[in-house]
Amino acid sequence: MPAEAAGVPAYAGAVTAATLVLMGVWWMTEALPLAVSALLPLVVLPVAGVAPVSDVAAPYANKVIFLFLGGFVLAVALQRWDVHLRIALGVVRLVGTAPRRLVLGMMVATALLSMWVSNTATAVMMLPIGVSVLALLGRERGSVDPRLSAALMLGIAYAATIGSFGTIIASPPNALLVGYVSETYGIEISFGQWMAVGLPLSVVFLLLAWLVLTRVIFRFDPAPLCEDDSVVRAELDRLGPMGHPQRRVVAVFALAAASWIALPLVWPGTPVTDEVVAVIVAILLFLLPSGDDCGGRLLDWSDTRELPWGILLLFGGGLALASQITASGLSVWIGERAHGLDGMPTVVVVAAVCVLTVAMTEFMSNTATAATLLPIMSTVGDSLGYGPLLLAVPVALAAGCTFMMPAATPPNAIAYSSGYVRVPDMIRAGAPLSVASVLLVTITVTTLASWVLGIPA
Repeated sequence: MPAEAAGVPAYAGAVTAATLVLMGVWWMTEALPLAVSALLPLVVLPVAGVAPVSDVAAPYANKVIFLFLGGFVLAVALQRWDVHLRIALGVVRLVGTAPRRLVLGMMVATALLSMWVSNTATAVMMLPIGVSVLALLGRERGSVDPRLSAALMLGIAYAATIGSFGTIIASPPNALLVGYVSETYGIEISFGQWMAVGLPLSVVFLLLAWLVLTRVIFRFDPAPLCEDDSVVRAELDRLGPMGHPQRRVVAVFALAAASWIALPLVWPGTPVTDEVVAVIVAILLFLLPSGDDCGGRLLDWSDTRELPWGILLLFGGGLALASQITASGLSVWIGERAHGLDGMPTVVVVAAVCVLTVAMTEFMSNTATAATLLPIMSTVGDSLGYGPLLLAVPVALAAGCTFMMPAATPPNAIAYSSGYVRVPDMIRAGAPLSVASVLLVTITVTTLASWVLGIPA
């Protein structure tokens, strides 16, 4: 590490850089569980005398962590009362059993769920439904075209990834970005602002993925698989009519979504921020009675065993390290070495960041990729005079674009484990989508995101 001449306190900057490299290597190789690696700043920085433990620990309780915690609790409630199954089956019944429409219906249902539930949980919920639909149709027809089976499984996996662009709580990289720019630069991105950027991207990308899967990669017979929707109706009959618990969970879900979207519009400067809404919703789910014969509540504490607590630690570690990168002066040193990019067209710089992020996220988790690149790219963007968001937003969006490898993201792994998808199938379908993701994210960041988030592009 260069000494003070480079504008960096030599010792603090060197320790922070070493911590960044070590955390990045551990995240990339998964030598330790990701959440355990995220605790490294809490040990190294205070012990090395770089920062007091109170300063390092504060980002582990960043407000965005409570936003995600509330979203996790809401997702658990949706799963406990099978609301997710009703949504999925309702969409499939709406679109019918023509193969292409069936794939589209399952992808739409998956993407809608993935906006509110983590993509992993969504894939865990939806892929068994897809397998069940294939099994039921197979019993009715004798067999199902393996190309349709592969398209349906990959469609669900990819839709779980694509839908997570739509909201802050849907994907860890989204929340990491929001927390990081708030903590480091004082830039606030509201739930509605993110939806205004992410939702159009999700819609366009979902339609493109459907076309690639059903009309380019897997060309199957488009004839209807059965004469009516008896298969779907049988599953809905098995669930029975919606009871009091389901209705109350839907009401809480609607309250949360409406508050996140509408409150900043109808009450400018409201103290009831997105994070407060998330905590209110979580408390309501533990407070409201379920209304069923058991006399319990919509959620009890035993249900929290399903929460991915490790993700919250991972957020905290990424934010703690990012905060110290700024405090130590390391961000200044990184920015000074990025001036070689000065004068290059903005769109080229954004596209290069997207390519790097997509390549990295095929081999390490999207959360680890975002946590590693966000502080670096935001600093580079800021040093070039564009502000931190120009290169940070594409990192958050592109970190979720994992389509080619089974191990790249849990939805891909779950689709592969179904037995309907081979690795060559995934690579063949994922390669064009990875290329498309670079183009779509670059266009989104340099147009829509620049307008909504006020990014100078």
